Amino acid sequence: MSRPIFIVIILLIAVVAAVFRLQDLAERPMHGDEAVNAFKLGETLEGRGYEYDPHEYHGPSLNYLALLPAWLGGTRNYVELQESMLRIVPVVFGTLLVLLVLPIGDVLGRVASVFAAMFTAVSPAMVFYSRYFIHEMLLVCFTAGAIVCGYRYLKRPGILWASLVGVCLGMMHATKETFVIALGAMGAALCVMLCARWRVGQWVNDIKRVRPAHCVVMLLAAAAVSVTFFSSFFSNAEGVRDSVLAYTNYFDRAGHTSPHVHPWHYYLGLLSFYQFDNGPVFSEWIVLLLALVGLGFTIRGSFDGDNALLLRFVALYTVFMILIYSLIPYKTPWCLLSFYHGIILLAGVGVACLFQLKSHFFRFVLGAVLLVGTSHLVWQSNVANNLYNADSRNPYVYAHTGSDIFQIANRVKEMAQAHEDGQDTPIQIFCPHDDYWPLPWYLRGYRVQYGSEVADESKSAPIVLIQPPLEEALMRKLYELPPPGQKELYMHLFYDDGQVPKMELRPQVEIRGFVAKSLWDRHERAKVEADSTTEGL
Repeated sequence: MSRPIFIVIILLIAVVAAVFRLQDLAERPMHGDEAVNAFKLGETLEGRGYEYDPHEYHGPSLNYLALLPAWLGGTRNYVELQESMLRIVPVVFGTLLVLLVLPIGDVLGRVASVFAAMFTAVSPAMVFYSRYFIHEMLLVCFTAGAIVCGYRYLKRPGILWASLVGVCLGMMHATKETFVIALGAMGAALCVMLCARWRVGQWVNDIKRVRPAHCVVMLLAAAAVSVTFFSSFFSNAEGVRDSVLAYTNYFDRAGHTSPHVHPWHYYLGLLSFYQFDNGPVFSEWIVLLLALVGLGFTIRGSFDGDNALLLRFVALYTVFMILIYSLIPYKTPWCLLSFYHGIILLAGVGVACLFQLKSHFFRFVLGAVLLVGTSHLVWQSNVANNLYNADSRNPYVYAHTGSDIFQIANRVKEMAQAHEDGQDTPIQIFCPHDDYWPLPWYLRGYRVQYGSEVADESKSAPIVLIQPPLEEALMRKLYELPPPGQKELYMHLFYDDGQVPKMELRPQVEIRGFVAKSLWDRHERAKVEADSTTEGL
């Protein structure tokens, strides 16, 4: 395969990746984490600034990079933000991840690079989280960039590659605190390669070309990028300090003090076989099997020259990443992307190695298996991002907002529209532990008071959303505390054909709604008048 043809194929695969990631980008309900990130972006857009929080929300890179599509779209505030505008950021980085095989195509192998790019483009996990307004895809892309640029520097040392390595490292730090896991895995892989004396002579030659001045440039570039982002572009010096102090919080979170504790095999289980209830079987088996083949050929020493150096590093790095992430009790499914990219690269290597076998029959069988396996990935990506985009039968849906959110938000807006104040109609939302996200996203632009408990002294709003644990306190406030003659009757907000349906923010997180009867009656009268007008037309 000539280099021009290789480049064209990778570009075509990148187009396929973009198509998979862009289709119906705004259809899936906003996850609570996405909504929180959007709120932070809105504050920045409105001139209230951004300050890094060492306890929550991760690094500042997502916030600042999301400003670009917002500005290009003419967005001036939080209310004007749209789902597709936010999610285009991870889409770009998920597509860029495909293109990052180009600088290492000659070393990884062009056949291996093509298949690695293809698996990246259609993998259900990669596609699903490339459409999520969270930090993970950015971290994976910057990490891959650091490895690619680091390797190119070893082959041809220079200021440019050293600076790019530093920029990628700085962006990794500015994206998410877990970047230290990737750094640790990189360091462990290098140590093992040196201790195992793999191609020591070549290593010596490469290391001799490393110049101290270039190392200084790399560190300065990393520090400059990191400080710029964490200091909120030099407006918040404490952000730089907090970026270091944050690890006391995250080390604690990585232990057993979180509800997100899962067994060591959690990630591998999601990738290898997942079926919940009567949902479809999800499995990225073709990638996992081929990665094992690629790992086997790499350990066996089937490569020489530059290929051996890079592939052994990728193999060791990936193994260490899997081990570390598996051993950390705190697990959320999107974290698997950090090591899954390495698995995909090894899968590409596995395909290339198997195609080198001389049996024509075996190649035919391998082609058939690849066709079936890749088609299965494509089908899974389609159903995961459409039919099951917010369904717990999808392995990558985690504590996700359900489709009820659309009915909840629309019902509140209908009632507010019937009030004389419109969007300024007072709305109260009470949820224990402030567990009301993503309602602030769906009710942005409305006059909403949020609280974790029902305060007796505050005036009750005509529209109230509340979680069941606080409902008793609300009933006491509405019907027991007001003096005679001053009580307002409240109706169930979610009322359909004589029934009150159960509405959930996400599975097992119910939300109930109440509306003042005076507003309810006004809404019903408006409906009757609208229906009469329609019939008259």
